[in-house]
Amino acid sequence: MVFRKVVAVLVLCLVIALSESAIKGNKTAFARTPRLPELDSVDSTGSQTAINLIEQVARNSEYVSFKATQTVIIWHPEGTSACISNIVHKAPNLTRTEYLLSSAAPGEFRTVISDGESIWHYEPSLKVVFQMPDVASDFHDNADAEEFNTARDMDLIKANYEVSLIGTESLAGRQAYVIRLEPRHPGNPSRRIWVDREYPFILKTEKYRPDGAMSSVSFYNHIEFFPALTDDIFRLDTPPDVVTVELPASDNLMPLDELEKEADFAIPVPEFLPPGYVIEGGFLSIYRTFPAAHIRLTDGLNTISYFVLPRIEKDSRRQDTILSFSDSSGARVLRWKERGYEFTLVGEVDESLLTAMAQTVRFAPQVSREPQPESFSQYVTKFFYQFFWFDR
Repeated sequence: MVFRKVVAVLVLCLVIALSESAIKGNKTAFARTPRLPELDSVDSTGSQTAINLIEQVARNSEYVSFKATQTVIIWHPEGTSACISNIVHKAPNLTRTEYLLSSAAPGEFRTVISDGESIWHYEPSLKVVFQMPDVASDFHDNADAEEFNTARDMDLIKANYEVSLIGTESLAGRQAYVIRLEPRHPGNPSRRIWVDREYPFILKTEKYRPDGAMSSVSFYNHIEFFPALTDDIFRLDTPPDVVTVELPASDNLMPLDELEKEADFAIPVPEFLPPGYVIEGGFLSIYRTFPAAHIRLTDGLNTISYFVLPRIEKDSRRQDTILSFSDSSGARVLRWKERGYEFTLVGEVDESLLTAMAQTVRFAPQVSREPQPESFSQYVTKFFYQFFWFDR
């Protein structure tokens, strides 16, 4: 029992440290409540109107305080997963999320709190609180950088998606604009979003696979905007036997050229990128015994993740076949090995696009390096890596 608990704690440390924070950082609050302009009519051909609404959401949604219950449902080959959570957000940077218990996932209740400077992730089943810096706050303090990214993403969305405002609907006691985003390039997912008519806030999102089947839906069962909230709500109270584990801050997203300079191993990059996608940047693992690079591609709305892990296999030959499967979120995953590296591609795109990327990964002779002999700690790391991927 003790060993299994230690394994679970270490795996969670890796997952949390390598993942991006989903909670936005600290900013100066708006002097007034952000609101959307009232539209005289809804024109289904009004692409620019729909784009303007999306841009308002991207820039201002974090300044909307709210208290709500959210449901997320994901369909994948192994079945269906569902999650219900209570979320409280006090603009601009205080957020508390409580994941509710269910008969399908007993004992999985957890709480995540952010104050713009730190994140606390409480796992009651392990009696552990993971505390880490909210590195997103450092990045978002640079307003010019965020505005640049927002502008870039909007340009990519306009270039890669047909965006249209198709109507209005009532949802969670609110009136909402319904916006459809259809990919211009085949093999990519589509999306529908419901934007509140008063505030720049998404009430519902439906995602569809490239074949048109729905892959996920997230919506608010009920929501209250700008409730009276005290800061006490955002303090984490735990039993006295709960242990706090402090995790180091992960790196910010780096440009590819900087990532390659910082890494102590070569990072082969696919020569083929799916039409419309650009390399957004990448991250390096903060654990020296777990060397890894995570490169992220985006078309403005959808992302593809490319993982490079060196020195985990001594065999330098190329694997004859590429392992393909779906993860618990329904995304396609491709894995293969070559020259002592293990590569992984993850994306909610058609498998043919990921396969084309995998087949064009080339090693530059001048930067190829022989993998170092594995230490015992690296063998343990490899075990945790495989444990993480097959259970994610």
